[in-house]
Amino acid sequence: MNSKLLSNKITLPLIFTFFAIIYVMISFTNHYLLRTYALDLGMFNHALYSFSHFKMNYFTLDLTGAEINYFGDHFSPIIMLLAPFSYLFGSYTLLIIQIASILIGGYGIFKYASLKFPNTYIPHIITFQFFSIWGIFSALSYDFHSNVVAAMLVPWLLYFYETTNKKAFLAIFFLIIICKENMALWLGFIIIGLVIKRFDAKQWSKQKTEFLKFELPLIVLSFLYFVIVVAKVMPALSHGQGTNQLARYSQLGGSVKEIIISMISNPKYIFTLLFESTLNDGISSGIKSELHFMVLVSGGFALLFKPHYLIMLAPIYLQKLLTNNFVFWGINFQYSIEFAPILSLCLIDFLDAKKPIKLVYGIALLIMATTLHYTIKTIDKRVSLWYDNTNTVFYNSKHYKTQFKHREIKEALKLVPENAIVSTSSVLAPRLAFRDKIYNFPVTKDANYIVLLTSPGNSYPISEEEFQDKVANFLKDSTYTVKYNLNDLLIVEKK
Repeated sequence: MNSKLLSNKITLPLIFTFFAIIYVMISFTNHYLLRTYALDLGMFNHALYSFSHFKMNYFTLDLTGAEINYFGDHFSPIIMLLAPFSYLFGSYTLLIIQIASILIGGYGIFKYASLKFPNTYIPHIITFQFFSIWGIFSALSYDFHSNVVAAMLVPWLLYFYETTNKKAFLAIFFLIIICKENMALWLGFIIIGLVIKRFDAKQWSKQKTEFLKFELPLIVLSFLYFVIVVAKVMPALSHGQGTNQLARYSQLGGSVKEIIISMISNPKYIFTLLFESTLNDGISSGIKSELHFMVLVSGGFALLFKPHYLIMLAPIYLQKLLTNNFVFWGINFQYSIEFAPILSLCLIDFLDAKKPIKLVYGIALLIMATTLHYTIKTIDKRVSLWYDNTNTVFYNSKHYKTQFKHREIKEALKLVPENAIVSTSSVLAPRLAFRDKIYNFPVTKDANYIVLLTSPGNSYPISEEEFQDKVANFLKDSTYTVKYNLNDLLIVEKK
């Protein structure tokens, strides 16, 4: 059996199986042990329910109690296409789709690498490196996010561009753009990067015609889509309620136009924001440096040799590092997922220019090793604030332990009628979201069932003292009937 046949039949399936098991151990375990939350898995599960019943979804889990048109809070039409799967997989639906998306993205990396390195093990090494990138582990440790699905389609976008399959390219373009509002901005920069990559001065007269007919219209469409959706459509649908995404950039201006003007007129300040904390809190320094270091050791050095990929990452860097909220700056949560495909794709093109093949193998293996090593190190400990590795550290027994009697709790949740309007603790929301209305406690409004985890540490977004006072009031309030009060779970029904 030759090496190519052996690779296809054994090595590649082993890599995919290995990482699929790890991803399931992270994501499914968190959900099973009640470590997923109202924001964002509960919110997306609620949207799944509405769309699967051919209804418009209203985001009712907002901490302020606002009820906002789903598209006014997250412009992610992709959820409508995924809704039918909820009949098969219930509250795990989006977690399954997220893992499947990552595996599909990994296969896209393999296919792209195979174009450059046929009949070698280089595609396998780069695929392993891709699956090892910290951004994937951080995203899987915290719920579901539609930008993960978008990011995992990017390898296929580049693969179909490289193979001049325009129909498939446009199909992937469409899927990415409907994943989330800011993905349109990213798409525009990705296509600009692809145009620069393909540019050949000697062939420009021929390329120019193709650019005007194909790439330029898509770039314009991407930017127009982004501006119209963010500046017009979402504000109109939300009526000023809920989260104002632009408020994160308030130091630059209050609108898309003002932010762009600030970036052009004060480049020195923008450059400073890419590296330094702007908060005088004494605790947020080093978060941005950690991000830059992780990019570097995960193959990011190649960005200096293939700057068109740096252009593709420009909007990702800016949306992360120009905010006034340190949660976005570092390597936590889903806020680094877009780096994963670009870093591996850039590494492939960097290696493609190297000779001899032994050098290529050496560099590829080195970057695979550094990526995996530093991903594990930052799973254990990182600079980014409020990081608890319990949700991520799949190789430690504490990941598989919980303070809750989760089996008893999940059985007791069946006491809540499917048609009830519920106000609940954040960690219960993803399981109770399949109904018309659900609120994030302490918002109760017209809820006729209150379902709470009463043990310490579950009071968010109010203080522990205030939370316990409210629990005590429910127990003595004659307008409520206690349906269940065991195992740190309280279920009360309004008479």
